[in-house]
Amino acid sequence: MKMEKKKLKSWDEFENELILINERVATLQKDKKLNKMEYPLYRGITSSGYHLESTLERIRKGIKLSDYLTTVKIIHKHIETCTGRKWDLETKISLGAFDLPAYEFMAYLRHNGFPSPLIDWTKSPYIAAYFAFRNISSKAKSVSVFVHMGRIHYGQQPFICILGPTIATDSKHFLQQSEYSLCVEKKDGELYFANHEDVSDDDNEDFLVKYTIPASERQKVLKRLDYLNITAYSLFDSGPNLMETLSIRELFLS
Repeated sequence: MKMEKKKLKSWDEFENELILINERVATLQKDKKLNKMEYPLYRGITSSGYHLESTLERIRKGIKLSDYLTTVKIIHKHIETCTGRKWDLETKISLGAFDLPAYEFMAYLRHNGFPSPLIDWTKSPYIAAYFAFRNISSKAKSVSVFVHMGRIHYGQQPFICILGPTIATDSKHFLQQSEYSLCVEKKDGELYFANHEDVSDDDNEDFLVKYTIPASERQKVLKRLDYLNITAYSLFDSGPNLMETLSIRELFLS
């Protein structure tokens, strides 16, 4: 699954690509290479110059999974004390090659700004596009939307694990139709976090594509998404995000 890169000239071209992606998935399902529960995931990034990396990778690379889980246990009680919420860190989800504890709590951390090895995706290409075009750097000439369709391949190093949507965690998880991926590799019997873009195998049923779309399309895209009620307020449900939605709608789009 080597990452493809496609440079597009407009938002309309991206919407045409979505039709092709859906046709590709439908063909794989018809040929029984995918089941009905498998579908592509999308992630939007505000500059095409940025890589597909976790917030943890941005500050420290190559961290051991067990070391990160130790950190999670340290901050766990502080967060329970301050929020009044309780989290079970012992319940594990099986990822085949290993069991991951504290998944629901890790998703909560990801949505609330703590450096995380999880990369968050969405089932909706339009929600991904919102995150790509929401706050574009003045220096960025284009944004990126990544599309991932894949399963776990334990024989390959490193490999990507997809963590599903049915969990009890932060409400933003549900508003944003979130799912998550984790990339790991095994070294000397230990699991370490790795970079998603380093994954490579020859499975034709999987794909990872990076689409770049001109930043100049921002007003057109945000207007289209506002019409679909994909806004900061619908995705975050807070007072400040209501102000952000209204300012974009009344001062930028009108």
